[in-house]
Amino acid sequence: MGILGPIYNLLSTGPGTFVYHLLILLALEGAAGIALVEYRHTRNPDQRRFLIAFTVVLLLRVPLLVLGPQGHNLLAPLLYALEVASLSVMSWAFLSPLIGRRAGRWFLLIHLAAIVGLILMFFPFWYPLARSVPFFEYTAFWQQTVWDLWATLLALFSGLYLVLQRRRVEYPLPGIAFLIIALGNGLVTGDQAGLGRLINLLGYPLISVVVYRAALQDLWSYRQELQTLSERSLQQTRELLSLLEVSQALSASLELERILKQVVEHVAQALDADRVAVLLHPLEESPDGSGEEAPGHLRLMALYAPLTGHLALTDPVDVPLDQYPLLAHAVRRRRHLILRPQRSQPDLQALYDLLQSPKGGTVMVQPMVQRDRVVGVLMVVNDHRPGPFESRDIRLCESIAAQMAAAIENVYLYRRLEREVQRLEQALREREREASLREAILESTAEGIIVTDERGVAIRMNAAAERILGVPRERLLGRPVQPALETFVAQPLGDVAHLQSPLHTLFELEGKQIAVSAAPVRLPSGEQLGAVAVLRDVTREVQAENSKREFIAHVSHELRTPLTAILGYSEALYSGMVGPLSHTQATFLHIIHDNARRLVAIANNLIAVAESERGGLELNYVPTDMALLVGEVLESFVPQMKARQLEWRLEVADDLPLVEVDPLRIRQVVSNLLSNAVKFTYPGGRVTVGLAAVPEPGGAPPQFCRLWVQDTGIGIPLEEQSRVWERFYHTDDPLRMAAGGMGVGLSIVKSLVEAHGGRVWLESAPGQGSTFTVLLPIRRPPSPAAADVTTDEYPAIEQAMG
Repeated sequence: MGILGPIYNLLSTGPGTFVYHLLILLALEGAAGIALVEYRHTRNPDQRRFLIAFTVVLLLRVPLLVLGPQGHNLLAPLLYALEVASLSVMSWAFLSPLIGRRAGRWFLLIHLAAIVGLILMFFPFWYPLARSVPFFEYTAFWQQTVWDLWATLLALFSGLYLVLQRRRVEYPLPGIAFLIIALGNGLVTGDQAGLGRLINLLGYPLISVVVYRAALQDLWSYRQELQTLSERSLQQTRELLSLLEVSQALSASLELERILKQVVEHVAQALDADRVAVLLHPLEESPDGSGEEAPGHLRLMALYAPLTGHLALTDPVDVPLDQYPLLAHAVRRRRHLILRPQRSQPDLQALYDLLQSPKGGTVMVQPMVQRDRVVGVLMVVNDHRPGPFESRDIRLCESIAAQMAAAIENVYLYRRLEREVQRLEQALREREREASLREAILESTAEGIIVTDERGVAIRMNAAAERILGVPRERLLGRPVQPALETFVAQPLGDVAHLQSPLHTLFELEGKQIAVSAAPVRLPSGEQLGAVAVLRDVTREVQAENSKREFIAHVSHELRTPLTAILGYSEALYSGMVGPLSHTQATFLHIIHDNARRLVAIANNLIAVAESERGGLELNYVPTDMALLVGEVLESFVPQMKARQLEWRLEVADDLPLVEVDPLRIRQVVSNLLSNAVKFTYPGGRVTVGLAAVPEPGGAPPQFCRLWVQDTGIGIPLEEQSRVWERFYHTDDPLRMAAGGMGVGLSIVKSLVEAHGGRVWLESAPGQGSTFTVLLPIRRPPSPAAADVTTDEYPAIEQAMG
């Protein structure tokens, strides 16, 4: 064996064992250091795995260095287990990329669990033996053979697997290293411990060489990647510079012809092309004045050849797409088209002729697409230098085409905007003229006009409004109109600013009577924009109306005094108090009495009209027997009904309670309704007067009393029924004209009923008579606001209305 014999014999002793473990630790430390440095620079996950593995192996083998040479027989199973565990961790580090991360973890966990299990199983056998036989060596015990055999098989498996996976492993050195370690462990198992350790001293440093070589490989790959990235960055920089030049040319002007001449030159330089041409869709004028692209043909706008310069294009050349199928195909695809020269290809020759290329060559047709619409085509030709276009040329051409499409679209948009600006300027001038006309009309109007916005702020006011209010417009404009007007007139006007329906009101200002008519301003969609108020100085009209009312009231009162005397004396004479009367005298007295009563009724109606218009209608509520009151009024009309040969009937419900009303006013209501019924019913007709309480749901006490007057007269057409309540309204019916009257009776009825908090309505049809129904509260309303009754509040009203 020569000199090697003493060496591997020495490695079997205690000092040799120390040197053996120290050398292995130094080799593993070197591998861990290489992995650490490489991982810090490259963050390679393989180097991270090596770093973790060799760090753990170093920690596992330190006890071997410290305790192994001392011959601690009691800890011998643990030391052998640590050596097998370190080998398991190294195997995991190299096998994990090949078998997968998950399988690698399971591989390591199974081995470590098996090692722990063997330790727990071996110690009960070894510990009593080591205590009873102090100098008994573990190497002579059967357990040591198990550990050595496990280490041998583990290294052999790892080495063979790495060698057999040579297609996935760049070099076989890791497998060789594990096979050397397997050989060394096998010799140790065969009782050649020194020779086995000597061979292991070759295998473990070889592991460090493997890690070092992997680090070098990573550095080389990193260098290659950096070089590739540098070349790509340089190429991208050149392309960006070309794009920048094209972009600057495109943004320098909005003159399309000038832009295209500069762009084709930059494109030719960027692509090192022999010819560059730009074809665009021409714009055609649309009926509304805007430009639209003409489909079906293109127009050659610019052509450039670096060898000859700009080719002469005195005018753009029309290019019908039906004569150039290759162009039409590229436009339809909206993607680039590479055309290589071939024999007997007339469609390609047509493109050569269009581009004035005598030799021909490879052609790249790149549509310029903007917003999914083709605005033109960029064509590049190599007719002097052979060879196809490279992928970078195609990418650069696509980028340039995208920029050109956007710039051309901006030019088209600018032209459309110019036309639109001109149209808007014309429309603005028309609007200004119309606004001036409206302003002149507004200022010339005699009525005052105030306009508010949706917030109720005054935005317009004419001179007439200033004159009527006596306030300069500067004090109103820009302020909420409601509080401002109430400040000037010192009385509430209602919500003028936020009207939902027209409003008509009257107020007094410094002795003047001002009428206000306000209405909301709405769009057809219903959105409210504000309100407009019209002011009129109606002082003279109000004074005249007041004088008329005072005159009518005065005359009515003056008439009622002598008429009362006439009625009294005529009744006395008619009753025979001053002696018997002849038939002729009695007839004359009857005529005098009837006409006096008619004049009294007219005077009472005129007084009621005057009081209603003046707002001084006062009611004296008294619990009233409505049946008695209505019977008395009906009895007073009996002579007239007999004279007109009419039938009459009074229908009164038994359960009618006393009703709180003003008996004089209600008597006037019943009298006016009966007067109408008698006057407009033909002889032989019938008049019915009825009274009843309106039943409440659930048997509750009634709250309303219903009075109705029904006749079989001429009836009222539906279109006139809403007007019969107007003052002084007359129809053209002959019977109505013959009946005479002032036309205020029904208007007074409505006013008196509503003053009591009631309602009155009409049901009629021509030739079928009429029914007037009055609904009165049985109890006096507590306030004027409570007098407004609705069918929502009282369902009995809706039932009474049928």
